[in-house]
Amino acid sequence: MLAAEAGADFLGFVFAPGSPRSLALSDCAWIRALPCAGKVGVFRNQAPSFVEEVREAGLLELVQLHGQEPPELCHALGGRERVIKAVTVDQQVDWGMVAAYAEVARILFDRGGGGGQPFPWRLLACPPFPLAFWVAGGLKPGNVGGAIATCHPAGVDVSSGVESAPGRKDPVKVRAFIRAVRQGGLRETATG
Repeated sequence: MLAAEAGADFLGFVFAPGSPRSLALSDCAWIRALPCAGKVGVFRNQAPSFVEEVREAGLLELVQLHGQEPPELCHALGGRERVIKAVTVDQQVDWGMVAAYAEVARILFDRGGGGGQPFPWRLLACPPFPLAFWVAGGLKPGNVGGAIATCHPAGVDVSSGVESAPGRKDPVKVRAFIRAVRQGGLRETATG
């Protein structure tokens, strides 16, 4: 609720195993009851039936896939209307792989593996084809403006960069992050 009140456009709910933020199917009841739009479920290499069950139980608008989910699965789960596909970036971008996922709502470029470390945003400064994408990984109130200015994403996604401890959002950091995003001119902000 803090993130929604601060102006986040999307709220992320992690269902991927192994995260300190991971939720269970039973948590969908309170997620469903939240009076806000833009609910996103975050998954990694989980059965499509589980993703669909959570999506319906929590009234999730989008699913964000962080594993090796193939383009066909992204299409089956709703493609352009319902899927954000995470693509790992380190020192280069595999634009061929990105093109294979062109039929999703958004591509999310992330360093991958957690740890809150940014990747070189300049790698996204000139995509070889038109692409509305989000950026994640190592974003914080103090550097999100630089990410926006460098690669001009459609949106940004943050988690650990606005926490005081794993899974504990810091109100001051959340508000500062969203303020910095708005100053950078973006309209799509997700926090989870």
